[in-house]
Formats: sequence, C-alpha cells, structure tokens
Amino acid sequence: MKKIKAYIRPEKANEVVNALENNGINGMTVINVSMLGKWADLEQGSLSIDFCQKYCTSIKIELICNKTEVDKIIEIILSSGRTGRKGDGKIFVSDIENTYSIRTQAKGIEAIN
Repeated sequence: MKKIKAYIRPEKANEVVNALENNGINGMTVINVSMLGKWADLEQGSLSIDFCQKYCTSIKIELICNKTEVDKIIEIILSSGRTGRKGDGKIFVSDIENTYSIRTQAKGIEAIN
C-alpha cells in the first residue's frame, strides 16, 4: 500500500478532487493548510503566521491506495492540478506498512476498500 499526499493550489481543489472521483478514486482527505517554504521567504527570512494564514494557503489531498494505482493517481493530480506557474504544488508518495478498519476490523488493502 502507498500513501499519497498532494499539496495543490486552492483554486484547483475542485478540479483535482472531481478528476479523482471521476476515475474511481474515493476515500480521500482534503484539508486546508498553511505553507511555509523558501518560496515564501520575505525580507530577512522572517515570516509571520498571520501572513501565512492569509497568503500561503494550500490544499492537501491525502489518500491511501494499492501500489498498482499510484501511477494513475499521480497522473490525474498532475494533469488536473497544473497551471504551469510557480507554486502549483508537490506530491509525496510513501509506503504504508499496514492499515486497519476500526469498524470492520479488516486489515491491509481490505481495510481501505
């Protein structure tokens, strides 16, 4: 199993989520986040939290999938989330050792389906 975290522009969130859902990808978490990064540096490298809450917002889409779906999901996010401008975002993929459903007590890939 894999975990995919994508940080995208807020104005692209509906397009990305709809594209994922239209391709059968469900069960994602969508969170509004504030970003800090070297692209956001201001004078003397100091950045206030107030500035970031107003200007450095992004959307984080997080989902767990079967490793065979990773390339498809990445392609959907890349094609629907891109504007071609700096700040379009990043995608991170990591391994998931195991997962459990609290309700059904299913384990592994069955727990996310």
